Amino acid sequence: MSFSLNVITSEQIKEAARAKALEDLASIRRGCVNTGVTLPGGLQIPGDETTRLALSGAVSALQQGMITAPLAWKTPAGFVALTQPEIEAAAQAVVRHVQACFAAEAAVAAQIAALSDPADFDLKAAFAAALDS
Repeated sequence: MSFSLNVITSEQIKEAARAKALEDLASIRRGCVNTGVTLPGGLQIPGDETTRLALSGAVSALQQGMITAPLAWKTPAGFVALTQPEIEAAAQAVVRHVQACFAAEAAVAAQIAALSDPADFDLKAAFAAALDS
């Protein structure tokens, strides 16, 4: 009877850690996107895909005259009536936030790629720093 040993190299361990770090980083970005933004007046707008589609549709419908403002809009705090400029500002803020989250993820992914060993890399701190810059 013969036995075969599968030896895992330190490089394979590092690559597995890199893949896990990138997976965890994507999860951090998704959470940040979904949290959304707080508008200057204090209104919280989620950034999830459903909200983004609803905002986009509302902006388009308002601009094409298909509907008129004010629009009833449900937020985490309850319903509010939003004017066309408020809907457009909310859509713009959410789109910018989503893009900033992807840019931060890309910046941190590049940092992960440059690390010799990503095992102890602080993803949350790196993401927050990239998002702030």
